[in-house]
Amino acid sequence: MLATIDRREAGNQAEGDYGVKKGLTIRDEIARYFRIGQALFLDFAGVESRSTGVTTRFVETLLRDVFGFEDLVRVGSRINNGRFYPLTLEARSGRVPVVVVPPHDDLDRASDALFSEGRRRSAATALQDWLNHSDEALWGFASNGEALRLMRDNESLTRPAHIQADLRQIFEAEDFASFAALWLLIHASRFGQAGAPAADCALERWREQGARQGIAARDRLRDGVEAALVALGTGFLSENAGLRERVGNGALPLQSYFGELLRLIYRLIFLMAAEDRDLLHPPSAMLAARRLYAQGYSLAALRERSIRRSAWDGHHDRWEGLAIVFDALDRGEKRLGLPALGALFGHGEVPDLDEVRLSNKALLEAVYRLSWLVDGATLQPVNWRDMETEELGSVYESLLELTPRLSEDGRKLSFATDVSETKGNQRKTTGSYYTPDSLVQMLLDSALDPVLDRVEAEAEDPAEALARVTVIDPACGSGHFLLAAARRIATRVARHRAGGVASAAEYRHALREVVRQGIHGVDRNPMAVELTKVALWIETVEPGKPLGFLDANIRCGDALLGVFDLDALKQGIPDAAYKPLTGDDREAAKIAGRNNRVQREERNQHELALAQGKTAFSRASRGIKAMQEDDMAAVQARARAFEVAHADRGWWSARTACDLYVAAFLAPKKFRVGAMAQAKNPE
Repeated sequence: MLATIDRREAGNQAEGDYGVKKGLTIRDEIARYFRIGQALFLDFAGVESRSTGVTTRFVETLLRDVFGFEDLVRVGSRINNGRFYPLTLEARSGRVPVVVVPPHDDLDRASDALFSEGRRRSAATALQDWLNHSDEALWGFASNGEALRLMRDNESLTRPAHIQADLRQIFEAEDFASFAALWLLIHASRFGQAGAPAADCALERWREQGARQGIAARDRLRDGVEAALVALGTGFLSENAGLRERVGNGALPLQSYFGELLRLIYRLIFLMAAEDRDLLHPPSAMLAARRLYAQGYSLAALRERSIRRSAWDGHHDRWEGLAIVFDALDRGEKRLGLPALGALFGHGEVPDLDEVRLSNKALLEAVYRLSWLVDGATLQPVNWRDMETEELGSVYESLLELTPRLSEDGRKLSFATDVSETKGNQRKTTGSYYTPDSLVQMLLDSALDPVLDRVEAEAEDPAEALARVTVIDPACGSGHFLLAAARRIATRVARHRAGGVASAAEYRHALREVVRQGIHGVDRNPMAVELTKVALWIETVEPGKPLGFLDANIRCGDALLGVFDLDALKQGIPDAAYKPLTGDDREAAKIAGRNNRVQREERNQHELALAQGKTAFSRASRGIKAMQEDDMAAVQARARAFEVAHADRGWWSARTACDLYVAAFLAPKKFRVGAMAQAKNPE
């Protein structure tokens, strides 16, 4: 999108749109403003003691004289709903706020210049907090004189929305091209008119245009994921006779093989996102170990190598190196600076791919398909750092429609191409539908926010109370709703704990805790369950800590059928369970219903009721939920506690009772065939 703006092809970019007078060209005007800005910066850079006041005067003059913000005013601070927001400048009647700190303060680090309400804030977090809570402004600037950052209203603390310009590099290195792109992007005319709705501006229209381009890019990414699956699936089959034989004779079902390929794809996506966000290595990792990993084992290195087709050879060294990474992420490896993550990287997650070979050609082709998008003659990298995890849901949508097939010789994997046969069929038969983000946000506004408001108002410790709020999605799909809900809760938890604006690290910690304690989902499609877990793992990764145990939170099952209150078992099986349905024999249903009443009333069918009662199960569930996950031993302890609870005799009795209760509704009401039919004994 920036390239489109730089070419003046984004719309609203005629010379008159920028206020350039007739007879002048926009390029000449940009050149003139470049010289003005350069002179201002060099004067500022020459000041020996660049205090907050000196920096503020420079930024104010730069924005006014170079970028057209003629109505800038100093504000000092703003108050909204009783909260204090330290702002420095405003333009366009408040729709363009500016926060300034001195040059020695990084924009992302707490600054003494922004001390208020007992704590220091960074320029970026101070501005972001105001943008998120103000109805007047969507866009604003943060600057320390050396850098100028354009920011937008954005709830994500882990991936802030901003574009930053290095003013020193631009003006000292005579980087006119970068200045021209910056001027076209942030000129005052791009922010709309004072008094107009905040969204009525060129910047917002460009953002929407970029979003549409992003949708097209995601469509190409879906094709890339499918191509990566084909490359990996074919590569393994063509190079491993034993695997080929097992898939061919059904010892390893084709759908199970496909599932392992998907888990491998999830591993690659997780690693690319974690690397790009600098969340893979713990703070304690040695620099030498980080370098060794980056240069010889990282996905970043594979992504760069995948561009060179000469590297697509028949050797197997790249797959062997990746296998070392997978094993390291299961158990931890100090020599690479990698923590033990377990879960997705656990031994046994891809059991049929652990000991096989894969050529560099197949692996690098798969990595290439996941890493690069071809746009005409341009090769663009996939931005996994800023990829919203929900966007994987659009990829998941296409995966559900894939029907894997083998070639006659068993060496090639492909997918059914008959659109009438596969398009949407899997989603329809599994009841899978996808909720637009706008609807998700509306639902959270109306259903979740009032609950969070009440918890905050009534709790003695709002942060702890909020972290225990329970959210369940009975048809979680790819986890879109659950992620959005977890973010809203975690944002409030982090804010309370930080006493104001939370750092990205504080937010990630809160999000991890919220997911562990209160986020639950159910889906009947095992692929959806796996993707929801992956989405939550990507979002909650915390440097140095293992991936959380989510088997207790995200379950595969049918939320529309089941016993929702164990007290129902105390009443026995109701007569309604034997009401005849389409295909049932009415006489058989009548007899079965009469037999049920006798069993319930005379033979103590109430034995379906639990000996332990639901209190014992609630106590066990709360105990598992309260267990921490700060290291691999703790995660494993939580997993064992879950297994022990599900192996308990009382739990199995409860499950069997519930199965009997539900089976009474679902079993066909027909007479048995053969001799038993004479006795009119219903099934």
